[in-house]
Amino acid sequence: MGRRSSDSRIDVPDSIVDELGALDDESIREVISYAQTLLNERLEPTTQIDKAPGEEIISIKEQDGYTLVTKNQPCADGCDDCPHGPYLYRVRVEQSPVDGEPKLHWSFLGRVEESEG
Repeated sequence: MGRRSSDSRIDVPDSIVDELGALDDESIREVISYAQTLLNERLEPTTQIDKAPGEEIISIKEQDGYTLVTKNQPCADGCDDCPHGPYLYRVRVEQSPVDGEPKLHWSFLGRVEESEG
């Protein structure tokens, strides 16, 4: 079957464990980056991106390894200027440190003009 790491949720085939064990630190980092890119491609973040209540998604653009999302969003109740934006975010699929499951990670990039998003 495969060997389990110290984290019993991870079951890695023996052939991969052997190959990874023979790599230097830099090569392991490259493998991690490559695997993350593969995971991102398979999970298709665009299908997982949902707007929160009161938000308006203006655009979603796939890039190499991440997705750019431009959206307007509300703030506190009673704000006369809502929604605010548009704001640009970089969205990546990352493994949750809590449960190991893939989750969307949103990074705020700033305010944009609507024609830029």
